[in-house]
Amino acid sequence: MMAGKILNLLKIVAGSLGIIFVTGQAANAASLNRGTTFSTFLECLNDGVGLVIGQNSTINGWQYAFDSNSDGVNGIWGIGAAFGKRNPYDIFGMAVKETADSIIVVLNGNMPLTGNPEASVASFQIGWGDLFFNLSGQDFSSAMNSGDLFGIRFADVNASGVSRLGVYGGVQAKTVTDIKNGYTTAAGGLSGYENSVTWLRGTVGYGDLSRNYLVGNDPKFNLNAIARGNFLTDITFLANSDVTPQLIATGYDATKLAGAHTIAFKFNKSALSRTASVPEPSSIITLAAIGLAIACRKQ
Repeated sequence: MMAGKILNLLKIVAGSLGIIFVTGQAANAASLNRGTTFSTFLECLNDGVGLVIGQNSTINGWQYAFDSNSDGVNGIWGIGAAFGKRNPYDIFGMAVKETADSIIVVLNGNMPLTGNPEASVASFQIGWGDLFFNLSGQDFSSAMNSGDLFGIRFADVNASGVSRLGVYGGVQAKTVTDIKNGYTTAAGGLSGYENSVTWLRGTVGYGDLSRNYLVGNDPKFNLNAIARGNFLTDITFLANSDVTPQLIATGYDATKLAGAHTIAFKFNKSALSRTASVPEPSSIITLAAIGLAIACRKQ
């Protein structure tokens, strides 16, 4: 009799654990559906670019987004090159490819991965901000507020709020323009940047992005770095300045984007499917104990 009761208890507990594991396991690797949005800005907000999946045709699996060639504000030098020098604050574009198990991102511009020396700012350089992407179909702020914004820290010299290079979920964004001589809220944020480009007779462009995606109800939008998030996975660099044979092997067309620096990395897309419903081991033990207690009452 006692042996039968114990067996029944074990069956109930096992069933409880089975429910936990089935409901908590990750789904198959996420895909980049039409409308998935990638965006990044320099730390000073002097230029930015975005790519929207499905907005342009695919070539060898790659989608390309092209930034305006006259919207990289270079301080007192204005827009574009001065005295034959490249403008380090000019972004040329972005490209994204999805494979069976990875997502590959290329950023191209005159800004090196190590940033541009600037004696008057924090860390004595201005560089790339973090990259954000959004699979939810919402605008930037809505995705962030609902916990659906992802971020990637790919430049280890920037002022990101996370220390480790890699992909993060549940991201909250911040601005670093205040410590990088950029377009702070007081300077008008994105609207201030756009006004500068117009005054300098340039043409503002954000690649595939619409202004409304970024600004929403905040014309002074200037979020360009991760404040905090949940680490999901590492990134693997395919190029950190020059186009490499490894990158070309993916089908990437190096003639599409003509900036001085090509930064390319990939990450395992299965990381995007990790759900918060997966309990920690301690939680599993606790839930199993609850199941056992309930089972005991039933005996």
